[in-house]
Amino acid sequence: MFAGFAVAQLALFVWLLRLTRTHRFAAGYVLLVPQFFLIWDNTRVALGILIGFGDFLYAITWPAFWAHWLSGCWLIIASGSILRLAGISWAQHRWVMGSFCLLATALIIHDLPLFWTKEIYPVCEYDLIRYAGAVSETTRCTPDQALVRNEPPIAPIVTCFVVILTGLVMWRKRGLPWMTIGGVVMLLTAAIPALNRHRLDNLGEVFIQGGAIVTLWLLTRRATPQAQADSTPQDPPSAPNPQAKASPAD
Repeated sequence: MFAGFAVAQLALFVWLLRLTRTHRFAAGYVLLVPQFFLIWDNTRVALGILIGFGDFLYAITWPAFWAHWLSGCWLIIASGSILRLAGISWAQHRWVMGSFCLLATALIIHDLPLFWTKEIYPVCEYDLIRYAGAVSETTRCTPDQALVRNEPPIAPIVTCFVVILTGLVMWRKRGLPWMTIGGVVMLLTAAIPALNRHRLDNLGEVFIQGGAIVTLWLLTRRATPQAQADSTPQDPPSAPNPQAKASPAD
C-alpha cells in the first residue's frame, strides 16, 4: 500500500514539476519541496520490511520528520498564492499574502523545538516495520515496549483547515472544488480512528496535495486561451500611400 502511495506522490511530483517549469508560478515552487519528501516518507515505510530495524532505517526516517516540521505547512503559502493566481480580488493585497506567510512561519517556529526534543521509536503494525514518534498498544513491537503518546499535530491541523477554506473560496468563485475535497479527505483520514488505524492518512496526503496540483493545472488551462489571444500579433496599421498627394499648404 505504501509503495502505491509513493508512486502516486511521484506522479504528482513529476506533474507539478512540469507545470512549474512551464508556467513558473510561485505556488508550484513552494509545493515541490514537501512533495518530494512525501515520496521519501512513503518509500522509507514501504522499504522498512526489507531493510529491517537498524541504523540505516533510523537514519533515513529522520529527513521525513524534518521535512514535515519545516515544509509541511508550506501548503498554506501555496494556498494564498493560488488565490492570487485565480484573480481573487481581495487576495491581491500584499498584506493578505503576508498573512498566509506569517501563519506558516508561526507554525514552523512552533514545531522548531521538535528538532532537539523529539525522539522516534520502532513500531510494528500489520506488515510494516518503521520508526515513528509515538508507540501505542497496537503498534508496539514487544509486549514490554514502553508506550509513547504524541502531542496533537497543530501545524497539520491548521494547514488542513486553511486548505479547506481556500478551496471553498475557489469552489464558489471559480467552480474548482478540488482543494476542498482534498482537505476534507485529509482531515477525515487523520481524524477518524478507523481510517487512521489503517494508515490511510497517507492516502489523505495524496488527496490534499493532489487537490492543490489539479487546481493549479485547471487555472493554467483556463488562462491559456486568453494568453494565446494576448500573444496573437495584431494586424499592423496600414502604411501611408506613397502616391497620395499632400494637401496644399494654407
